[in-house]
Amino acid sequence: MRFYPGDPDHQPLGHVGRVPVFATTIFATLFVVGMVGTVMLQTAGSSFQWLVFSTPDFYFHGWIWQPFTCVFVNRADFFFLFGVYFFYRFGIEIEQYLGRRVFLTLYFLLIISLVGVLGLWQLAGVPGEFMGMSDVTIGLFIAYATLYPNLEYFGWVPMKHVAFACLAISALSYFPTHDWPGLSVMLAICAVSFGYTRYKKLGGTLEIPDLARRLNPFRRRPKFRVLPSPEGFAARPSDGPTSTVQSVDTILDKIAQKGFASLTQAERDQLEKAREILNKKRS
Repeated sequence: MRFYPGDPDHQPLGHVGRVPVFATTIFATLFVVGMVGTVMLQTAGSSFQWLVFSTPDFYFHGWIWQPFTCVFVNRADFFFLFGVYFFYRFGIEIEQYLGRRVFLTLYFLLIISLVGVLGLWQLAGVPGEFMGMSDVTIGLFIAYATLYPNLEYFGWVPMKHVAFACLAISALSYFPTHDWPGLSVMLAICAVSFGYTRYKKLGGTLEIPDLARRLNPFRRRPKFRVLPSPEGFAARPSDGPTSTVQSVDTILDKIAQKGFASLTQAERDQLEKAREILNKKRS
């Protein structure tokens, strides 16, 4: 887990009054504006199909703006604000944890995923359309669960189990209508979100050898050893770089339970100090 409290990439772009403005804040605002615009076009009897992603229009007529506008075409319904809230809630945590550049990269990877998957269906002779923010929000939820897999909801349900249950139920909703392109888009977005977030969380490594070792049924099991009594060890100094780095574990536990935004300024300063010590060791 890597945190850089002093890095501007993890800080707000600015403030509107007392409200911090992140890239997530701008996207959430655009979703609301897009919903209002969609309603106005519908009320006026105008077409908004040129804003919806359509594989024939994109691949055969060169309407290249559609992947970037389709997510902002949202119809008004009772649960719309809940969707915006969840997008904002998960997006803020991801942006603060991994940084703005990684968050934006993740967002565009999700857009590219839906374009690519629907493009494959177009090659198979099945044209497709896409609009709305729901699948992108699902992707951010999977990324959030990847960052905090053991964060407990309701005091006992780990986030990874909540994410799996939501994914399974969402997949079932496509079966009655036989919407296989929509199902494949949702699954692709979740897979890309999990893979990219996991990759960044591990510091840019895939841990393929470790994964192969875990899946190997013939691997050696660790043997238990009886360790000497703690009194037999010499007392270690409580100060110095090693102590500083070890003291960060408590703060990381708090982040895993409550999120990065729950840290006090003193705790953020402690993380920054630990980062400086680690950088000195590497150099």
